[in-house]
Amino acid sequence: MQASKATIAMAAAASLLALAPLAQAQVRAPGEPPRPETAEAGLWAMFEEAETQARRRSDRNNDPALNAYVSDLTCRIAADHCRDIRVYVMDRPVFNATAAANGYVEVWSGLMLRAETEDELAFVIGHEVAHFLEEHSYERLRQQKIVSNALTVFSLGVGAAGLYYQVDVSAVIDAAYLAGVSGVFAYSQTQESQADQLGLQIADKVGFDASAGPSIWLNLQAENKESSFRRVRNAEASGSAFRTHPLTETRVKTLSEQARELGMRGTTREDRLRYRAIIRPYLAEWIEDEHRNRDFGRLLHLLERLGRDGEDLGLINYHKAEVYRRRREEGDDVLALSAYRAAATHSDVPVVAFRELGDLEIRAGNKAAARDALNKYRELAPEADDLWIIEDQLARLERDGQ
Repeated sequence: MQASKATIAMAAAASLLALAPLAQAQVRAPGEPPRPETAEAGLWAMFEEAETQARRRSDRNNDPALNAYVSDLTCRIAADHCRDIRVYVMDRPVFNATAAANGYVEVWSGLMLRAETEDELAFVIGHEVAHFLEEHSYERLRQQKIVSNALTVFSLGVGAAGLYYQVDVSAVIDAAYLAGVSGVFAYSQTQESQADQLGLQIADKVGFDASAGPSIWLNLQAENKESSFRRVRNAEASGSAFRTHPLTETRVKTLSEQARELGMRGTTREDRLRYRAIIRPYLAEWIEDEHRNRDFGRLLHLLERLGRDGEDLGLINYHKAEVYRRRREEGDDVLALSAYRAAATHSDVPVVAFRELGDLEIRAGNKAAARDALNKYRELAPEADDLWIIEDQLARLERDGQ
């Protein structure tokens, strides 16, 4: 894949960082552009270019209501610095958020899907706001680590997705885009720990529950343990001086201690239902995107958690069935049939579930049940492109006398 003009421009900006003087103890308000003769200005230019690319990308979610919600939430957390921050919601099935020194913030759908409450989302956004307020990007630059990292990324054309959780998403997110921004979004373990603690403190100060800090990491840890990929399951097995994030066990312990000091109250079902109502319009699309990662174990675990309050069970059971259908391991046909049947009992079941249910009922020899499912699909989707296939299946069932 050839690098885009924008990526080349970002590479040039990265090269300039090595030549520009580093500002010493520069005093300025967060969000104020750095002096043009400094290396910080080169880093700022890179973030400006990254923001331009993000604004134009096809996977940017442009829904006004969703963007207004996330932007308002970010403003509550950023307080006096609200006007310095611009938030972009990106439809990407990865648990991730990023913040740049120029106030450009990305919040990914994989994060919003996994957050159980607004408090948990607020904690992660608070973490990113903390990076911004503490000017961690510039701190890394002053340590002269970010220069070599950025130049290496650009020269090799290699990117790593996700400040929070790394997965192979080369088929999901444009590699050139990642190559352009990933190297300059990296922070040290110390900075990540500082952002965790300050982010939780900021969120707590404006009224969010401190238990959200450890709880979101506990849920992610449990999900990763169910991964179909050994590298994900073993990711927490060993520490390294070169890790950009503290081990989850350490994060949970530190955040739990801080949450107790702040006076956490704990998550309630009402909290979860309130947040679910906000993301429900996007739930179907976001879950469908998760299938593209092909991590069946993690997705099944996530779906179980999404359904624990008895909400959206038509959609959730449908996607459980889809996991089994696409995984195709021994016994998955039986599991898929059971999940499709469960989905069909709920009003929010996707119409396509009846088509898949009919097909599996035929394979199982349940022809009367297959006819009922296919007729239901025909009734609910009278303009479907595949209706001729359904008619043919029904005709065969009729000829068989079922």
